[in-house]
Amino acid sequence: MERLGVPPDELARARDTLHGMGLLSATGAGGPLVPVHPELAEAVVVAPLERDIHEHERRIAHVRGQLHALLPVYLDSAPSPHPPDGTRTIHDPEEVRRQLAAAARRCRHEAVMIQPNGGRDTDAVRHTREWSLALLRRGVRMRVVHQHAERASLATRAFVCQAAEAGAEVRTSAEVCEYVVVFDRSVAFVPQAPEDGTDGGAAMVTNATVADFMHRRFEDVWVLAQPFDPREAQYEKVVDELNRTVLRLMAAGLKDEVIARRLAISTRTCRRYMKAAMAELGAVSRFQAGARAAQVGLLGAPERQGRPGTASV
Repeated sequence: MERLGVPPDELARARDTLHGMGLLSATGAGGPLVPVHPELAEAVVVAPLERDIHEHERRIAHVRGQLHALLPVYLDSAPSPHPPDGTRTIHDPEEVRRQLAAAARRCRHEAVMIQPNGGRDTDAVRHTREWSLALLRRGVRMRVVHQHAERASLATRAFVCQAAEAGAEVRTSAEVCEYVVVFDRSVAFVPQAPEDGTDGGAAMVTNATVADFMHRRFEDVWVLAQPFDPREAQYEKVVDELNRTVLRLMAAGLKDEVIARRLAISTRTCRRYMKAAMAELGAVSRFQAGARAAQVGLLGAPERQGRPGTASV
């Protein structure tokens, strides 16, 4: 030990480590430890582990065989998961998440989603992100439309960065409908109206005609939405559209709180937009601002940004 310049406790730890790896072996009872060839040590140490692995694999195969043998019995006796009209109402949020994850696993070509800002609990958002990334890793195309307000959300931009790197295409729009997701134009999910502030479940639509119709409605939103690069907030690119939408909703007579909720912005921010728009139009009332905006053509449909399927992130 003195020649090595190593403290006794450190040398003891090294000896115990090598002995545990089978690289040191006693020559006899009380005899000194001698080095062991690494290949021989590997055979001695690894063999028990390999036996355990083989035993676990055998047990897994046995259990899998037993469960698979029961599948025909279950399918003969269980009710069909897809009712004749192609719509299944699911009240339990956990069951909704299980069905979403199952539909995502079955998806082979494309998933599209409209995801409004807010109104969804943290677990639901986390679950959506999990199956979305899993779907993208399998090479399935995915397109998502958020609201413009999400451009200012660091959490959303962080996830969109991750999803975009995996191949997702993302755009934003001033107004969007409720949360909607469609898999392969054949299965769609739409939320139920929440009751008492709780998640109200969802309707799972398996009618191909209805699901395809919902996919086409997504295309209508997609083609008017603006590409979203999550590396930059790019809020200035959507300010004109937000102003135009605020004016249109003002002209419709909606209250400040309703407009703010539809645009997923705070009431204070909404009023700031309204005040700026009224000042620019020289209006002294909401009605006058809406009328003047209509006169100068500010309430028309926004210019199309591209065609369905245009690549963007």
